[in-house]
Amino acid sequence: MLEFQPLTAGNFPAHAADILRSEEIFPEALRETGEDYLVALKQRAALGLVAHHRGRYVGNVVGFNPDRRQRRVLRLDHLPPKGDDFLYLFNIVTMPEYQGQGCGRHLLQEFCNQARQAGFSRINGHFRGNGSLKNFTALGGRPLAHCENWFATGECYTYCELQL
Repeated sequence: MLEFQPLTAGNFPAHAADILRSEEIFPEALRETGEDYLVALKQRAALGLVAHHRGRYVGNVVGFNPDRRQRRVLRLDHLPPKGDDFLYLFNIVTMPEYQGQGCGRHLLQEFCNQARQAGFSRINGHFRGNGSLKNFTALGGRPLAHCENWFATGECYTYCELQL
């Protein structure tokens, strides 16, 4: 059973070592830094969770409601939704030793539950073709667009939306 803890800009330093260690599973060009996390967690309506199992770090998820500038940076100008009742899924990661056991899906489901309780009706995000995309679509997320060469990484990302 996973235990969830809120992740905020204020308590990020207490979780930073685990979170940054989990970023190492991504290709270097795709890794987020501690500063990237703090910027995301300081955005309006930011929502973050850290998951543990028996005291061991399992993973984290962070989302926020992007402002106009962030929407441009994230290439959302021409993509839905247009309103403010959504969270953009900035990042989700599950440590390799917990992958394939339902932990990532459980973490994402808890994030969705908390987003719904906070008054959001959708979660949107860009996903690599990996477990995150699989979990997002398994919870009802639907692909809306494909983004070739996402931020010059050479990778194709799928933009998806999940109605809560």
